[in-house]
Amino acid sequence: MRLRDDVNSAVEKAFKTAGIVNITVTAEQVRIMNLAENVALEDVEYLVLQAAQLLGAAIEFDTLSNGLVLPGSGGADRDEPAIGTPGYSQPASIQ
Repeated sequence: MRLRDDVNSAVEKAFKTAGIVNITVTAEQVRIMNLAENVALEDVEYLVLQAAQLLGAAIEFDTLSNGLVLPGSGGADRDEPAIGTPGYSQPASIQ
């Protein structure tokens, strides 16, 4: 019950302060607050995603901490292309 309360509070706080909920960052914050529960980050991310959807909040996923090499970061071999976000000429909307 405390975990769910912490998820809801963290999501509301993120939404009110930034206008967008970063699922990965918010989930990690909640997981650290509830280390005694021994819940996997993926499970907390799912709860954060659900709470954000219930609020109708815009969401994002932190791609910088997942091990992907972004273009121009110098971490990839010169022969292999770096994995990054594709460049679109027009913004796409998720509905």
